[in-house]
This record gives sequence, structure tokens and C-alpha cells, in this order.
Amino acid sequence: MGSRGRCVRLVLSWTVAGGVAGGGILVGALTIAGLVEPGLQLLAAPMFFLAGAFLGLLHGVVLSLLGRPTCLTRGAAAKHAIVAALVSLPLLGISWLVTASITLTAALMTEMRVSWLFVAVGGWILGLALCAWAFVEGWKALRTAMSRWPDGRVGSVLLTAILGATTVLFVYLRPPIVGTDLRVNGLGAVALAVAVTLWVALPTVWATLHFLRQSHLRPHIGGGEAGS
Repeated sequence: MGSRGRCVRLVLSWTVAGGVAGGGILVGALTIAGLVEPGLQLLAAPMFFLAGAFLGLLHGVVLSLLGRPTCLTRGAAAKHAIVAALVSLPLLGISWLVTASITLTAALMTEMRVSWLFVAVGGWILGLALCAWAFVEGWKALRTAMSRWPDGRVGSVLLTAILGATTVLFVYLRPPIVGTDLRVNGLGAVALAVAVTLWVALPTVWATLHFLRQSHLRPHIGGGEAGS
């Protein structure tokens, strides 16, 4: 159950945490920073919740395939990921309750009530705990994937350099949020740099190093066959 459990935990944690991070923590942080009107938080939270849950599900499935334990085949990992994705759907109801608790932050900015305060604080604590759970599971899977990668050392150096460069660039430029007039804050810039590194730089670096490795090996293979 240990090897299968890692795939299941990856999908569950990233799906649930993705919804909370998008609809609760991100929107709540923007509201506290004054970038989103408190009245608009109730409208933005469901949209960002669904977007975050979908991206989290996609991220969890990819991690469960690439970072699967060595004793699991890709097909077995895919089956466990599909089952976990189906199980995560009803759990999104619990995730939404946590998100809704965080949205009370907007109400507290206009009217202070002790009951709302306890619910909002509890929502923030649970939301951050879910995100921490997803991070830990993702980090374990990423380490497994990097250890399986033949060019892992070179790739790690390149990805670290790309992450550092994009973080500095995004923190300096503060890119606008698509579809809005808002710009990301410092934390959002770091999160955006991580996303670009994982979803754009990582596949590009992997494909490039894989091509270079194959092109380097191909002449030796061909020469060996010709010499024999």
C-alpha cells in the first residue's frame, strides 16, 4: 500500500490544496492587500477555487506518474492516479468549506465578529496545512523523479538557475494577472516563477538534454554496428 499510497496522496493533496490555495488563500491575500474589494471576494473565490482545483489535479497526476516509486510501473501509477482523481471529487466539498471559511476575512474587514474571526482563523490554518501537505508530497515525488532522470545533475543546476532568474525578473516586473488590471505581489511573483519553472522550463530542459544525449549516443551506436 505504501507505493500505491504515494500516488493517491499526491493526487488528493494537490487537488484539495489547489482549490483552497486558489479560491481561499490567494483571493484572501489579495483582499487583505487591498487589491480586491471585499464585496468581489465572494464572486472571485468560486472561480479561483475551481481553477486551482483543476490545476492541482493536473499537477498531482503528473507528479504521480513522474515521481512514482521505482517498484511501480507507469501503467499501475496511472490507474492509481485515476482512482485518486475520482475520490478527490467529493473531497472538494470539504476543501470548499475551508475556502468559504477563509472568505470570511472580507466580512471581518467591514464588521468584526468573534465567531467569524474563529472560523476565518481556523480556515487559514487548515488551508495552509493542506498546502504544506501537498508541498511535502510533491517534494518527495520530485526527488524521486530527479533521481530517475539520467541528466538529473545537469538538469538540477539548469532549473535552479532558471528559477532564480525568473524569480528576480517577476519580483521586479510584477506581471499583471491575466484578465484583470491587478499585478501579482511578491509572494505571487515567486509562485509564478515556480510555476513557470515546473511547467515550461522543466519539460524544455528535459527534452533538450534528452535530444543531446540521444544525438551523442547515436554515432557511437552506429559506429559500433558498422565496425562489427
